[in-house]
Amino acid sequence: MRPAFFVGCSMNHRLLFASALVGMPSSAAAQEIGMSLGGSFSSGRYGGTERVNLSTVVLGVSATYGRWRVDGTLPYVVLDSGRSAIEVGGIVVPGEAGGRTEGVGDAVLRLTSPTYSSGLGDVTWNGQVKLPTGAEALSTGKLDFSGDVELSHDVGAASPFVSVGYRTYGDSRFLELEDGFSLSAGTGITLGKTTLLASYDWAQSAVGGADPQEIFGLAAGEINQGWGWSIYGSKGLNSGAADFMLGAGLNRSFGAPRSARTRRIPR
Repeated sequence: MRPAFFVGCSMNHRLLFASALVGMPSSAAAQEIGMSLGGSFSSGRYGGTERVNLSTVVLGVSATYGRWRVDGTLPYVVLDSGRSAIEVGGIVVPGEAGGRTEGVGDAVLRLTSPTYSSGLGDVTWNGQVKLPTGAEALSTGKLDFSGDVELSHDVGAASPFVSVGYRTYGDSRFLELEDGFSLSAGTGITLGKTTLLASYDWAQSAVGGADPQEIFGLAAGEINQGWGWSIYGSKGLNSGAADFMLGAGLNRSFGAPRSARTRRIPR
């Protein structure tokens, strides 16, 4: 019987950084360290007859130097995939007997570049690597690499954006995954200490079947003395995505004060 895999950082369950919107340091030489704790729950049938429930708790750390940022996340995953084999587009692939699986998932490291101004707007690129730290039943045991480029433009309090990415998967001896593109488009709105974000997300399926499509929403804000919060969720638009996902996060930053401008860190 092959194990069930949690394919980390696929569209619905990219390991969520609890602070999805962050302020940049006010000085080019400023340094900042952050920690976050987030949790999410998703559920869906993905075109099958059995419901698949996925609960994830994610511990995150981040470091900012100048205008570069590095994030690391490590999840604990609880997967309940019912009693029969179900293929879940790009997220989880239950084993032949299904059932409940839990354990530490794959760690993710992400590098976010400074924002560069262009004639079309602000450009940011991100590079990401998934490390095979997870339990055998929750990991492919291989490295995954991905990158994306985001274009945004501030219009008053709103910041419309579009992001295009590509991911390469490391195949395991149990499963062959297909590399593919992803696309996100939406806008963020800053209202005082609170930022709202809404986006449409699409990705090519890693395991065949329908390409996952969803609507994602997030609210994030500051509490005081470096503390922040976030609440997020998504609604699947087809059988390739979860029916729904709900999550929340709490973060704490140490170091230089943040400027008023916020910017999105892609999921």
